[in-house]
Amino acid sequence: MEIKQMKYFVEVVKNGGMTQASEHLYIAQSTISKNIKSIEDEFNITLFDRRKKHIILTDIGQIFYDKCVEALAVLDDLSLEMGDVTNLEKGHIRVGISAIMNVRLFTESLNHFHSKYPKVTYEVIEGGGKAVESYLNNDEIDVGITTLPVDNDIYHAIPLYNEKLLLVVNRDGMLAKQASVYLGDLKNERFIMFHDDYYLKDQIIESCRKVGFHPKTVAKMSQITFIENMIRDGIGVSILPESIVDILNDDLVGIEISGADVSWNLGVIWKKDSYMNYVTHEWIKFLKDTR
Repeated sequence: MEIKQMKYFVEVVKNGGMTQASEHLYIAQSTISKNIKSIEDEFNITLFDRRKKHIILTDIGQIFYDKCVEALAVLDDLSLEMGDVTNLEKGHIRVGISAIMNVRLFTESLNHFHSKYPKVTYEVIEGGGKAVESYLNNDEIDVGITTLPVDNDIYHAIPLYNEKLLLVVNRDGMLAKQASVYLGDLKNERFIMFHDDYYLKDQIIESCRKVGFHPKTVAKMSQITFIENMIRDGIGVSILPESIVDILNDDLVGIEISGADVSWNLGVIWKKDSYMNYVTHEWIKFLKDTR
């Protein structure tokens, strides 16, 4: 049975006959009659009592009519919902973000997008770059914001911004008096690192290796507030993006580093050959246009 057949049948009942329905639908009466007969043959039922002068539904015809009305209403609602999504009236975006990104830049862009499409909703999951990739691979998020580069065979990516990495120390410490520091001179320092699922940790360790040492890790964590307090209390030092340093407590200072890869790049990534809903596609387009 086809949807058009249900529509023909409902119109016959609503208009009180096939002639009236054909006039209302602008199609031949024979076409309507043929389609209704096709329904009866398919289900081996009789929809109308044809002994009567006027259109009268049989018992099964009445049940079939009620069900057709319900089904067509659902289809109409579905059509409206799909129209809402493609017109960005509604939609949902799932985003995975890094704890060490400039959240202000993210929320500002989200705010601009949301002002244009206020019915769109969001779900934000926090994690390191490796966790964000895992969320994508398991279809738990639609897009991720993480460190670039990523595996181009698996992900699409667009850059958002790049910034310097700075050494962060207690303002009262000896290192705070220096305008810059050579990475190799930090071999005796205790480092407060991010957890293993953060690519920044890998980048720092690799930079230290290149200048001849492996950093002494006193703690691993992912909360900026904890890292901030541990540095302030003299437990260790850390290396963080400049935008994060700018929002830390005044008791801490950021110092430029030489002899290291101090460029930190952040971007939006999503899986290749994977379905993406319309609203997420539009948000990525929005980010490309505004970055």
